[in-house]
Amino acid sequence: KMEVLWLGKPGGLEWSLALDGCWLEPAAAVRSLGVTLDSALSKEPQVMQAAKLVFYHFRQARLLAPYLSPADLATVVHTTVTLRLDYCNAIYAGIPLRLIRKLQRVKNAVAWVLTGTWWWEHMTLVLHDPHWLQIGDRTRFRVLVLIQWASVHWGPTLPVHPTEAT
Repeated sequence: KMEVLWLGKPGGLEWSLALDGCWLEPAAAVRSLGVTLDSALSKEPQVMQAAKLVFYHFRQARLLAPYLSPADLATVVHTTVTLRLDYCNAIYAGIPLRLIRKLQRVKNAVAWVLTGTWWWEHMTLVLHDPHWLQIGDRTRFRVLVLIQWASVHWGPTLPVHPTEAT
C-alpha cells in the first residue's frame, strides 16, 4: 500500500501522480510507524487516533479489574495504555492546549482507576507523583531527556567524513 501526502498550501490537493501505470492521489492524512500526519502537520489526527486507541485499550484493561490484584492491574494498564501515550510523545511538543486536554483526559481516567480516586475529585494531588506528570509536562520532560542523551553522546555516533577528520 502506498500513500502520498502533499505538504504545501491548502488547495494543492488537485493533482495526481502516475507511477508505473498506477495513479496516486494525495491523501488527507497518512500513517507511518504508528504516527498519523496530515497535510497541515497539525498533529490533530495523531492526537485523535492516539486518544481513541488508548481509551479502547483502557476500557479493555478495566474489564480485568475484578479479576486482578491492584499491582497486576497497574502492570496491565501501564503496558497497554501508558506506554501507548508515551510512544512518540515528542511530536506532541508545541501542540495546542485543546489537543493536550484530549490526551490528559485519558491519563486522568487511568489515574482514577489505578489510585482508587473518584472522577469528581481533583487530580492535582494524584498527578504530583512523577509517574503521573501531565501530558504537556511529560512531553517536555521526554524532549529534554532526548536532548540530554544527545548532548552526552549516549546516542548513536555518526561516521566522520575522511576530509573532516584531518
